[in-house]
Amino acid sequence: MELAERIERLDKKLRPIADKPVAFGPDLIERVKALPKPLDEADVRAEAERALTDAVDAYLVSDAEQREQIRELFRKNRAFAWATRLPFAPDSADCFRKHLAHFSILDQYPDYRDALLWFWDLKKSPYFESVRDEIAALSSEKTRKLISER
Repeated sequence: MELAERIERLDKKLRPIADKPVAFGPDLIERVKALPKPLDEADVRAEAERALTDAVDAYLVSDAEQREQIRELFRKNRAFAWATRLPFAPDSADCFRKHLAHFSILDQYPDYRDALLWFWDLKKSPYFESVRDEIAALSSEKTRKLISER
């Protein structure tokens, strides 16, 4: 099955969870912490993490047009993009490179403020400088500017 079809199918399974209303109140944090993780609730963790890893791997070797198609795939499949994270820590240069590529794919979507918080955390990595220029070159103009800032 093609990557886009896999992600679209996963997004359909995750969408009801992502769209579930949240009742605000003084115990909101405790209630949210008690919820199952979306990938586990939808019973798609392994498949979703594999699809994300495949998307990141494809992004790293794609041309500019293909990378834009991957970014658009994530914009259109917002529940998948929201729920899915890489299944490994950014604890080596190669793993960190993939985490920064994931950031590039999301392209500061859906909320640039959340993206900035994530980016500031990524910048703390000892591997950031070693992959910054490579991933910036793969990114959209706005994300390239953010990653390239010194």
